[in-house]
Amino acid sequence: MAEPKPYSAIELADIHTPLLYNYWYVAALGSEITRDLKERTILNCSLVMYRDEDGNPVILQNRCAHRSFPLDKSNLEEGGIRCRYHGIKYNHNGEITDVPCQDSCPRTGIKKYITKEIGPVVWVWMGEDENPDIDEIPELPVHDMNKWTHVVGNYNHLKGSYILMQENLCDLSHLPFLHADTFKFPREYTAAPIKVERDEYRVTFYREMHDWSLLKPFFHPGLDFGNQKVIYRSGGEFVTPATNKGYGLLYPVDENGSEQAPIGHYVSHYVTPESDNTCHYFWYVARNYALDDEEYSKKQGDMVQRGFEEDLVAINLLQDMLEKDQHDYKEIGIKADKPGVMMRKIIKGLADS
Repeated sequence: MAEPKPYSAIELADIHTPLLYNYWYVAALGSEITRDLKERTILNCSLVMYRDEDGNPVILQNRCAHRSFPLDKSNLEEGGIRCRYHGIKYNHNGEITDVPCQDSCPRTGIKKYITKEIGPVVWVWMGEDENPDIDEIPELPVHDMNKWTHVVGNYNHLKGSYILMQENLCDLSHLPFLHADTFKFPREYTAAPIKVERDEYRVTFYREMHDWSLLKPFFHPGLDFGNQKVIYRSGGEFVTPATNKGYGLLYPVDENGSEQAPIGHYVSHYVTPESDNTCHYFWYVARNYALDDEEYSKKQGDMVQRGFEEDLVAINLLQDMLEKDQHDYKEIGIKADKPGVMMRKIIKGLADS
C-alpha cells in the first residue's frame, strides 16, 4: 500500500479523483450470489457472479473472449458458463473448455477474480497482484453469535461517487437533520464536541453525550438503567476506501465512577465504486442487547434502511449539483468536517502516489 503524501502537499479527493484498484471491495451480499448468473459492475469492470456446484462464490470477467457477448446473459451448466452466442464454454477458473465448431480450445480465457466470503458479504480483489493478502481484507467485527444479533441490510445502488458516501459516513452531524424523522437524534448531538484521530490510513472519530435519554428512540424500548449514569459514545472509523465502521455504545457508570461493559451496536458499512460517479453500498448492524427479539430486529432493520435510503437521495442530489451547476464556487468548512476532510486527504494522497 502506497504511503499517502503529507496533508500540506495535497488537495482533497473529490468526484473526479481516480478510483483505487489495489484494495479488497465487497462485491455482493452472500445471499445475492446463487446458481443464477448475476452481473455487477465494479470499478468500471463488468463482472459475472454465481456459485459453483460446491456453493463457492465465483466471479469472472463478464465478457466472452470471442465476440464480447455478456456471459450473465448466457447459460450456467455443470462445470461453468456456456456463452449463448457461439456456445464457447468457460470453467470456474475462466478457462475455455469447449468450442463447438472445433476440436481445440484457445489458451486465452477470461479473467477470474479472487474472492473471499466472510460473514454476510463476499469480497473481491480488484488489483493487479495475483496473490493478494487475505489478511488485508478490512473485515469489521463478525461477533460471536451467542453474544451479538446481526441485522443485514439490503443492497443499495447510489447515483453518486463513493467519495460522497464515505464523507457522509464520516460526518455524523447530519443525523438530526437529514434523518430527523427516522433516527430522531436531538440537535444536541451535533453540538457535542467531536474527537478525531488519524492513525496511518485510518481516521477514528466520536462524540460523547452524558444524557442518553435524548437518544432513547434509537434503542430498544426495554433498555432501562434507572438512575444510573450512562455515557453515550457515537462515532465511527474510516478503515479503507472500501470500508467504514460506525457505532453507538452506552457505557453504564457504577457507583465508583468506573465505566462498565458497553451496550449498543456496530454498523458495518461497505462502499464499492461501480464507476467514477456511481457506487454500491452494503451494511449490517450487530447489537449485543435484545438478542432474541426478532420483532425488534425487523423494526431496527427497517428503520436503518429507511435512514440509509435518505442518504442515497442526498448523495444523488449532491452528485447532480456537482456535475451540473456552473457557478464559481468554493466549499466552506465547519467543525464537523474534520473526519471527512482527513479521509479525503488520505484518498487523494493514495490516488496521487
